[in-house]
Amino acid sequence: MAKVKTLMSHGALICRAAAAAVALGVFGAAMSAQGAALEQSTAPSTCDTPQHHQFDFWVGDWQVFDAHTNQLVGFDRVEKHSEGCIIQQNLTLITDLYRRPGVKYRLAGISVNRFDGETWLEMWADNQWGAIVLRGMPDANGSMVLISAIPSRNRDVKLVWEKRPDGTVRILQYVAPAGSGKWEQYGDLIYRPNR
Repeated sequence: MAKVKTLMSHGALICRAAAAAVALGVFGAAMSAQGAALEQSTAPSTCDTPQHHQFDFWVGDWQVFDAHTNQLVGFDRVEKHSEGCIIQQNLTLITDLYRRPGVKYRLAGISVNRFDGETWLEMWADNQWGAIVLRGMPDANGSMVLISAIPSRNRDVKLVWEKRPDGTVRILQYVAPAGSGKWEQYGDLIYRPNR
């Protein structure tokens, strides 16, 4: 009788193990199907389409000037990497421009920018004000226009990069109460090559 119970217990374990294997097989097949669906997305498989080069004019080693005073306010290194898929910015200010009240150090921040197959996406973070995500595309004049995807501190932010004939880049910065569309300019920067 004891042998029969033991055999029945082993049989139940084998049945459970078989059921688990079948479940894992079904789960694995579902995951493979999801992976195949992701692989068939409309996003380009390489980062060498014309859209991926829309922001190339900003790539460089730059001196940053306040357009109103012509004062040197910082340095910005903007590089492409990861087979041209990512544009990374490393900004360091050398003046108190954009310094948060009460903070003992000057602003420094980074951004990661990428064309996602539909629009450009920027993720910005700095040492004083926080982080923000922006999304957009070039306008009819070829200027890159990115607007915050989610309000930051109940405000929307709009950044406009203008490629200029002399090889410089002008960045206009705007802010508006969240959802209002009432933009007010708060910054105007000129990027000149750091030679």
